[in-house]
Amino acid sequence: MEARYFYFTVHSASNLVDVRHFGEMKVYSKVSIAGKSKCTEVDLVNKTNPEWNNTLCFIVPEKDIIKEDVPAVIELFCQRSLSYDKYIGELNLTLRPFYKGECNFPLLRNDSNQSKSFGTLKFSHEVGDKILVVSDSSSSSKDYGRKREIFNIAVGVGQLIATVFSS
Repeated sequence: MEARYFYFTVHSASNLVDVRHFGEMKVYSKVSIAGKSKCTEVDLVNKTNPEWNNTLCFIVPEKDIIKEDVPAVIELFCQRSLSYDKYIGELNLTLRPFYKGECNFPLLRNDSNQSKSFGTLKFSHEVGDKILVVSDSSSSSKDYGRKREIFNIAVGVGQLIATVFSS
């Protein structure tokens, strides 16, 4: 299958609603593109105006690039130590792969507050080189079995050599 590298940079968010009752906001984003999810580092300093400038690399099928139809979900979370991470908001959109420049969009929530903005997210994206992705799951499981068998033989030979030299 033909695919392309797709570089997605999460620059920053601003004016986020503080979802913590105690402690400070430590925000990270989770980006989902082409069925894969990746997270930025946690911004421990900027609280409700986090900055990441973190580039994440995805592999997107060429057919989606040609159709200019790359669905993306960007979710923001507040990291917490003693409980699960707290959801802040998200952005659901379809990316136009060949668009150049930074984008600013309002964050929304996927609950009863859907129409209310919870801050702004700034990001950019870029299409990379074309690659050929080959996936044959049947051969990989056979290869693993062979590698394990070879490893067991090597361990046996190693034990035999150790026995010979220790005598």
